[in-house]
Amino acid sequence: MSETDEAVAAAREEVIEALARSADVYGLKRSYGRLYGILFFAEEPLSMDDLAERSEYAKSTVSTAMKTLERYHFVHRRSIPGEGKKAYFEAETDFWHIFQEFLQREATREIQIMTRALDSAAEELADADSDQAQRDLQKIRRLQSVYSQFETLVNVFTSQSTERVMSMVKKLRS
Repeated sequence: MSETDEAVAAAREEVIEALARSADVYGLKRSYGRLYGILFFAEEPLSMDDLAERSEYAKSTVSTAMKTLERYHFVHRRSIPGEGKKAYFEAETDFWHIFQEFLQREATREIQIMTRALDSAAEELADADSDQAQRDLQKIRRLQSVYSQFETLVNVFTSQSTERVMSMVKKLRS
């Protein structure tokens, strides 16, 4: 292996290891970050067999990781003509897209759950005639306001390009 090849391998390993640590920070298994890193640097989509071989993880670990990474839009499943039903995977490298998809799917779902619960609770307390009910209603109204603002932010982030959002942030800072 040439000195250049060694430098490339070392740089890739440094990033892959950082992705593994990042996965851990977000409550995912380190193996998910390593597998994503392998796909990130891959020149073409890789099969589960390829991923198991390159990572030295069991196929079951690779399969579970790919399902989770696909759910969070970090990877895409591909089929390759002539390969039958064999699944191949490639990394999504547009992190803004990953972030938008996460917000669209996960944050929007939480907002919907909380908004329904808060609306229902507020309706129950609206006619209650006790000091505790009124204090609870005030707390709920504040939380409704927070979720309304959160929904607005999610809508802005999921409907705009990163350049547009950064432009808005710069305007707000000045």
